[in-house]
Amino acid sequence: MKVIFWDWNGTLLNDAPTMCRIFNRVVESRGVQAISLERYREIYRHPVQGMYEDVGVDLTLHSFQQLADEWHEHYIAHGPSISLHHDSIETLEWFKEQGSRQAVLSALPHDLLHLGVRMHQVQHFFEHIVGISDKLAESKVAEGLALRQRLGVEGGDITIIGDSSHDAEVARALNSNCILVARGSESAERLQRCGFPVFDSLKLARASLGV
Repeated sequence: MKVIFWDWNGTLLNDAPTMCRIFNRVVESRGVQAISLERYREIYRHPVQGMYEDVGVDLTLHSFQQLADEWHEHYIAHGPSISLHHDSIETLEWFKEQGSRQAVLSALPHDLLHLGVRMHQVQHFFEHIVGISDKLAESKVAEGLALRQRLGVEGGDITIIGDSSHDAEVARALNSNCILVARGSESAERLQRCGFPVFDSLKLARASLGV
């Protein structure tokens, strides 16, 4: 693997349950019933605005920008309690030992992403740590295309490792390879419809590469 573009939330960081709890807190304050983590994994997508509509939030009455701001405030407050997945660091170390170039490509805002990566002391694994410029989590395709150009590599040299259908969408936009891990924001059943290999852990994903 020449270049790895890592998703952050749900892939390296074990934060899907926290993201679901925060989502529920935001929607319940608008009079909408909370959902289970299983349901959250069935509706999760980018742009995330559609998730609020799915559960019944009236976006003509409630500004999505306000919802997003509130979600991020809660997420920052929960940040210190969130841990990496148990196999994240050993997998990052393995790819480094293999000589792979590694970067983070996330739909989190730049500042929040950098804060999280530094908090978990893994920034030294990555050539670039790329988030998006706002809190709306619409797409990271443009950032992925720019990162590919910045690194001067072809799409076929890149493997995106993520936990969502959007990571598969980004991979197609970049003409890159993709590995999906079903322990974050989306269920295995949804990920399997994306047409890329799906595994339950990074350890299993790595084993599929012949390790």
